[in-house]
Amino acid sequence: MTMKAVLVYSNDDGFSLGVELIRAVVAERVSPAEVEHRVWLHEDVGSLTEDYLGHYNAFMAKVFDYRPDVISFSAFVWNHDEFVRMGRMVRRHLPHCRIVWGGAQTNSRRMAAHLLREYPWLDLVLRGEAEDTYSELLEHLARDADLGSVRGLTRRVDGEPVHNDDPPDVDLSTLPLVFTEERLPLEPILRRRSGAVLAYETGRGCRQKCRFCLYSAPKLRAFPMERIERELAYLLDARIPNLRVCDAHLGISRHRAMEIFEIIAAHNRGTVVDVYPDVKHVDLEYVRAMNRAGCRVITLGIQSSDSDTLQLAARRFDLGRFAQAASLIRRHHNYGLAADIIIGMPGDNLEKVRQSVRFAYASGVDRVHFAPLMAFPGTDFFEYAEEYGIEFFDFQPPLVVRSRGFDTDDYQRAMVFAGRVEALQNAAPTLLRCLIAVPGCDVAAWAERLDLGARPDPGPLIEAGFPPQASRLLLDGLAWDRAVAAQRDTTAQDPPRLSDDALVECVTPEAVHWFDHPIHLLLRDFTLGLEALPPERHGYLFPRGGAVSYPLSGLIMAAFEAAAPGITVAEWRDKTRAGSATEPARQECDSAFRILCSSGVVALRGDG
Repeated sequence: MTMKAVLVYSNDDGFSLGVELIRAVVAERVSPAEVEHRVWLHEDVGSLTEDYLGHYNAFMAKVFDYRPDVISFSAFVWNHDEFVRMGRMVRRHLPHCRIVWGGAQTNSRRMAAHLLREYPWLDLVLRGEAEDTYSELLEHLARDADLGSVRGLTRRVDGEPVHNDDPPDVDLSTLPLVFTEERLPLEPILRRRSGAVLAYETGRGCRQKCRFCLYSAPKLRAFPMERIERELAYLLDARIPNLRVCDAHLGISRHRAMEIFEIIAAHNRGTVVDVYPDVKHVDLEYVRAMNRAGCRVITLGIQSSDSDTLQLAARRFDLGRFAQAASLIRRHHNYGLAADIIIGMPGDNLEKVRQSVRFAYASGVDRVHFAPLMAFPGTDFFEYAEEYGIEFFDFQPPLVVRSRGFDTDDYQRAMVFAGRVEALQNAAPTLLRCLIAVPGCDVAAWAERLDLGARPDPGPLIEAGFPPQASRLLLDGLAWDRAVAAQRDTTAQDPPRLSDDALVECVTPEAVHWFDHPIHLLLRDFTLGLEALPPERHGYLFPRGGAVSYPLSGLIMAAFEAAAPGITVAEWRDKTRAGSATEPARQECDSAFRILCSSGVVALRGDG
């Protein structure tokens, strides 16, 4: 008799690369005469007031109709509680059904034992990479064979958890293709989630072995390049809107990363491809290849800039190399740049978190993302939490609220600090860029003092805390942010544009070296806003810092469009002036040239 098995997953995008790989392996290796295998997506909860338990109805209706012999859940932090409730429902209504948990949430002997002790309705837990072991488990269950030989399995023996041998790392060259028309038509996925971000991987593992990271567990391996080329061609030729390459560091090696950029560039017709670059690989050639491919840096990982904290986390982090890579990306990449900082790391504290933020902004980062430390199953910080003084809010989620040197009081104040930095980034990105441009300004301290989430008018604080020239710049930056926000609230049209006759006449002493400044930064980072400011003020060319940019009109715009990623002012000036047939056109180019000479703030004088 054929055994009926179901694999259930749930996430925001309605697509799981890991689940699709497992589905493909089962289809290739497990006889359909032995196992009839299905994959179910459990939809989001939605509104709890309108759909209190309705989202369970569809799931249970499928369970009652299909009546599986085995039901497996791919569990992680975001669906753990949901799958606990669903598992209890299955046990109540189908007592004969075997219930299995796998996924990143079970990637640990300690967690697997905890789950079996905590949930008596749960039968089996599968640890580690499951492409090989899940198929093996299904075959053993279908044949009623002894489960003691299934690698990576944790089961009960005489009521106590018993762990089988750990599974070996999967040989990636043996896995079947996932992204093909026959195996995975894209239209149903994109119809279900029009803005879905499809995940992709070119390898697994990480050269770092950070004690907080899931990527540190498996051995560093790469998929064959032939497979990567075929699958990327299928995805990009289909013009999917978003693709995220989930490698810890794109391509593993720099050579492979450059090859992957070439493949993407050859097929990309408008897909936004998100990547995590390895800062050790980044140079100007790398950034230009990334631009040609249409790739966007998701974020760069700082986590902490403190040497003691990094040592406790076993994280090899070269601050100078990071700053160099961030500067190159910031100057030559087509998108803004974000960096990650973790709150709660052993060895860290509030002041060290502040210092990490200062380091991020000084390196050229536009935006800092904060995350409280999560000690994921399978990481050293989870397995040996006591050794690092780690205390959890709860075992699930394994949210860290105290660690060695980072007490609860510091943790709470660090979360408040992070909220104030994020409020500044969200509510006043132009003000933030202006703060960064002020020599000697402690941006981290000012983010705390301004407290834009609670303070209705930070103007008096700015005027009192800075000399007149700097405070005027900062107040104008704040005025621009408010003008943009007000216009967004009232109309779908762009904010007022700078007229062609209101041009730059002088450059501040803080201007960068003119002949090295990449032209395209204007298109990405700066927006012109003279009319949005009070008439008694001079206008400024503001660093964008995350807000949308607005185009200019006329000959100036044509001159800007001649820019390309990485082109220098000198190269652009020669190009545009050589093509300018009339003196007015040359004057326009000279005006644009003056605009493009600053990486910070350029004073504007005009009729506005």
